[in-house]
This record gives sequence, C-alpha cells and structure tokens, in this order.
Amino acid sequence: MTSRPVLEIIDPGLLLSVQDGGRAGLAGEGVTRGGAADRHSLAVANALVGNPPDAAALEATLLGPTVRALARVTIGLAGTMAGSVAGSGERVEPGATVTLRAGDTLTLDAATGARGYLAVPGGVDVPLVLRSRSTALGAGFGGLDGRALRAGDRMATTGEAVAPPTRWPGAPAPPAVSARSPLRVLPGPHAALLGADAVDAFLAATWTVSRTSDRMGLRLDGNAIPGAPPAELASHGVVAGTVQLPPDRRPIVLLVDHQPTGGYPVIAVVITGDLDRLGQLAPGASVRFTRTTPAGAREALANVDQALDDALAQLRDASRWDELWRSAGA
Repeated sequence: MTSRPVLEIIDPGLLLSVQDGGRAGLAGEGVTRGGAADRHSLAVANALVGNPPDAAALEATLLGPTVRALARVTIGLAGTMAGSVAGSGERVEPGATVTLRAGDTLTLDAATGARGYLAVPGGVDVPLVLRSRSTALGAGFGGLDGRALRAGDRMATTGEAVAPPTRWPGAPAPPAVSARSPLRVLPGPHAALLGADAVDAFLAATWTVSRTSDRMGLRLDGNAIPGAPPAELASHGVVAGTVQLPPDRRPIVLLVDHQPTGGYPVIAVVITGDLDRLGQLAPGASVRFTRTTPAGAREALANVDQALDDALAQLRDASRWDELWRSAGA
C-alpha cells in the first residue's frame, strides 16, 4: 500500500519517539529489546484504530506533544495523557479515538503517570530495522533516523482513516503504581550474596523515582541499603525489571532500553506482569516492592494478559457495540 503523511509534529513535548513491540530475541547479539515502555497502553491505542497490538505508534513522555493532521486521520489515544483539539475544544481521554481533519491540531496534556500513546490506522510507517520500527535512542537506529522526534517531522502511515466510536466503555485503565500498590518482585540471583538484611531493607523502604531516570532505567532515591559491597562480579545478562544495586547502594530498576549485560549485583527482579506499571512511573513518584513467588508471578502475568485479551476481544466484537453504548448511557 502507498504510504501517506498524516501527522506533523508541531511540538514534541519532553520526549516523543516511534515505538512498537520491540526487538525480541536479539540480546545475544548485544541488541536490547526496547519498544514501548508500557506495552499494555500501546495495545489499547492500537486496538482503537484496528491495528495489531504491537504496531508502531508514538510514545510521549511526561509532557504531551502537539500534532497537526496533514490529512483526515483517526488517532487512538491510550496511556496517561488526555488531550484536546484546538478550535473545537473537543476533549479526548485515554481509551478513546478522535478523527482529525486536515489542519486540525491535537495537544496532549502532561501525563498523570509517565507516558501516553498515539496510534494511527496501519501504524506509523518508518523503516523496519532488525524486525522492528522502534527507536533505539541510545544506539541511534530505528524509528525516524534513530532519534527522538522534533518539530517539523512528518509521520506517515499506509492505513486509511477510520471512524470507530469515539469512546470505548470497556477500555482498560492504564497500569497504575503507588506506594499502596507495590510492584511484585522475585529474589535476584545475588540476593543471598547481599544478605537478608539488605533484602529486607529494600522491601521495607518507600523509594522515590529520581529525575535522572530514563528509558534505560529508574534510579531510586532513598536511604542507602546497608551492608558491605560484594566482591567484583562478572558481567551477566539482565532483563527489564532487573533491580541492580550499584556502589551507592540505591537501586536502579532497568527499563526497556536497558543494556543487555550488567555487572552490578541484582537484589530482585520485577515480575513480567508488573513491567507496564513500571513503565508508567514518573520522576518524583513513590514506589514500594513486595515479594512474590514464581507461581504468583505466573498467575499475575496470566491475569494481566487475560484481562487485556478480554477487553480487546470486546472491542473487536462489532456486534456488541450497541450494547456497550447503551450500558454507557450513550
């Protein structure tokens, strides 16, 4: 299909990039997976415009962007950013779509969490690099020239404008994290080496996400975890959710753009079912951690996946739209 430009970036906000489901299976070649920091919200935004869950979309961080339509286009919005259309003042909430005419401008608010996602029918059309369209910001490839988007950039798609209902009553809420809903962790491979007192101190503390955090990892501010640093460790593979303990004894939690290997001891690992919640933690947010078991981790992931699958199936079931609107009072 022919690619056509549909959006121009007027203001990228703090950080705007093209992200999809990432580059799985390449860690052995030194390539991190990357992709959307909150894949749950990416899937919701894509579902709203009829795309596969991992299609390429725009990921906005903390401060919302302003985009202008170059042609009639429907945008699916998810994550923790709402927005409004200039002129009409039409409000767009996460879990909703808006159809813009050529010349219309959409501005997203600051995030209530960390990230928002804008999807267009057919997905954002940038070149495939190592089987993904995601921007690897640290390595400088993928997305649009391997960089964050800036004013004047134009986004294209091979899809057509669609006009689904503008609300989705069953849209899953974006993943939420608070000190009252801790992230679940499994013991890290070096927990025993660090000692029970260090692990207990890590779990007992309420941590604050540092302003130096980014897509590679969240630095956590708080009291240093007690104990002597372990002897030098050989480099080892790491995954998203790895909780490292650097020399200053304040944890770093790895996010989607993490390096494939690390040398700091690993005190814990955030379970896969909570990684999307991790991706919505903003600087200044408070976070706690709690132990779970391998069985608990598997159950949590199954529950998260099932809830999202059920919601997406509901959206795809066109025969239920009338019922959904009636139940929503539309």
